[in-house]
Amino acid sequence: MERIIGTIKVFAFACAWAIATPLATLANEGKLKKEKTAHSSDSPAMVEIVSFTGVSTQNKIDLACKVKSNCCYSIFVERSRNGKNFYTIGSFSDDKALAEYTLSDESPLRQTNIYRLKIIDSWGKISYSKLMVVQLYDTDVLNMVSVTPNTLLNNLHINVQLKNKAMIVMRITDKDGNEIFKQKDTGTEGFNSYEMEGTGNMMPGNYFLEVLVNSKDRLKVPLIKS
Repeated sequence: MERIIGTIKVFAFACAWAIATPLATLANEGKLKKEKTAHSSDSPAMVEIVSFTGVSTQNKIDLACKVKSNCCYSIFVERSRNGKNFYTIGSFSDDKALAEYTLSDESPLRQTNIYRLKIIDSWGKISYSKLMVVQLYDTDVLNMVSVTPNTLLNNLHINVQLKNKAMIVMRITDKDGNEIFKQKDTGTEGFNSYEMEGTGNMMPGNYFLEVLVNSKDRLKVPLIKS
C-alpha cells in the first residue's frame, strides 16, 4: 500500500520555479577551501551563489554553498518552517572571488526545513538565493528528500538520501493530472542526486512534483512555474 510520507505547501522561490531560532555552527567560518582575489573597483558589485546544497547526517543537516563575487559581501544563512518567517542560523563575510563554506544545522526542525541565503553586497544591496527545501523522514529506506532549482539553469534539482537500495520515480504533472515529465532510477544507499533536465524550459503554470520510493513512500510537492 502506498503511503504519503510528506507534503510541502507552496513557497515562493526567487526564480522561475516556486515550491508549494535554533542555533547552528559554522564548520569553516572564515576559512575557504578554495580562494583567489581579483576585484575591480570599476565593476558593478556582483555576488553569485554558484551552488547551495544540504545533506542529512546524524540528526543534523550539513549545508554547503559556493560563492563567486567581485566585492566584499556578507551572507546570512536563514531557515524557516513555513517559507514566510525566516531566522538567521549563521553568517559569514569575505571578499574572495571564489569561496566555499560549510555549515552544520545542529538543531533542524523535525520534518520541513526551508533554507535561503540573504546576501548583502559592498553597496548595501540585499538579495536572496533560491530556496532549498529539505524534508526529513524516518522510514525503512528513506532519510531525506531535498528540492531546489539548479542555480544556473533553473532546472529542478532533487536529492534523495536512502538507507538501502531503492527504486526512485520522479514525475511532474500539470494541474489536471497529465504527466509532463518522468525520470526513474535505482538509487543506492546514501546520497542520490538528480537533475531534471529541461524542466527550466517548461511553460508557465501550476504543476505537481512527485517523488516515489519503492512504489510505497511518496512525496508530493506543488510547484508554480512563472
